[in-house]
Amino acid sequence: MTPEFGAATQLEKIDMLDFADIVALNKFDKRGALDAVRDVKKQYKRNHNLWDIKDDEIPVFGTIASQFNDPGMNTLYRSLMDEIELKTKAGLKSSFSISKEMSEKIFVIPPNRIRYLSEISENNRAYDSWVNSQVEVANKLDALLRTLSLYSKDNSNETVVLL
Repeated sequence: MTPEFGAATQLEKIDMLDFADIVALNKFDKRGALDAVRDVKKQYKRNHNLWDIKDDEIPVFGTIASQFNDPGMNTLYRSLMDEIELKTKAGLKSSFSISKEMSEKIFVIPPNRIRYLSEISENNRAYDSWVNSQVEVANKLDALLRTLSLYSKDNSNETVVLL
């Protein structure tokens, strides 16, 4: 499942919650994921008549499958291995230990710096534009100086003062 399953009332129509032993709510980094896990756990309790069990013991896990070493995926893995061993006695015991931490998105570039490279390129473009305008000013001043120097050579009696 993903957090965008719809309204909480839609959970009553999702048959897989009746048959599921374990539920993974992927894309846990999306907005509303915590609310979605809460709602799915409530519906799981209803579907399985688990009224006295604590919410922490409900086998619904928030995961971010695209992220390496995601705590939610690790917990899901361990729970799946334990459930398979319990039902099949296949000898698939896992020694992998899980932690109580929840999945959260780990960013390569922090969210407040998402536009960092765009800001750098915008700054460089603004600087290039400023340099080009300064080149125009310098060219005009050079043209004026050349004109004035020509004028002063033709009329040697007059002096040109440049400020």
